[in-house]
Amino acid sequence: MTPSLPRVKCFFDVVCPNSWITIQALTSHNSLFEKVDFEPVCDFKIGILHNAAIWNQRRQVHNSRIWKSKKEVSEVPAEVQEDLGILKKIDERGKKLIECKTVELPADWQKTYKLAMRRGSIIPQLYLTAIRERYPDLYEPAIHHLGKRLWDQRLPVHYGCHMSTVSRELGIPFKTAEDIVARLSTQENRSILHNNCKEAVDFKLTEAPGLILTLNDRDTTVKVDTVNELFNDQIFSKFSKVTESPAHAEISTRL
Repeated sequence: MTPSLPRVKCFFDVVCPNSWITIQALTSHNSLFEKVDFEPVCDFKIGILHNAAIWNQRRQVHNSRIWKSKKEVSEVPAEVQEDLGILKKIDERGKKLIECKTVELPADWQKTYKLAMRRGSIIPQLYLTAIRERYPDLYEPAIHHLGKRLWDQRLPVHYGCHMSTVSRELGIPFKTAEDIVARLSTQENRSILHNNCKEAVDFKLTEAPGLILTLNDRDTTVKVDTVNELFNDQIFSKFSKVTESPAHAEISTRL
């Protein structure tokens, strides 16, 4: 029996260079997967939510007097040690570009990323959330259009007027495009985006992009470190050996 192809869920932030690289790589290799789901998130929002969760964990540990005891670190529960490591990763993380042989890396990405971070806008993510709800057929084209606009053409994507331009370039009627932009910050859109970020945090992601693999005949989900690992044959053999269910599993196959 031919094994079923895995499904991939990609948590991405369009203003993150690594997300843009990952999106392009997944799109060009989509025949390797049964389905690829792109979930928009905010990179900094993931960090904030994860940081809050870990600090809550630390507070619980403190209240249970683990910190006040004279136990060695090895005696602290493994789950707590893991969370503390994630907290350190959040505090020390800096954006480092991943390399992918099948994708041309964005030119002068540091400058583009720095300007995007200065804006601090979540308009692009809210826009993609709205497009997926109202024009699902245009959702992936919109992702690629925004990515090319920001990373290839180095044009701004941070304000509603930019999203109006993108909408018209996608063929959305003017009045409808203006209506979409006017409703970007609705509670519904913000709630969907927040829930996407929360789901990413539940998978212990600390930043975008995040890749989650799932097999049709299993309930097991596997977090993969980088898009390069999806094209490594070993990932599938390791994936088939994972037996945890229904808990999330994590595979680390550093290249």
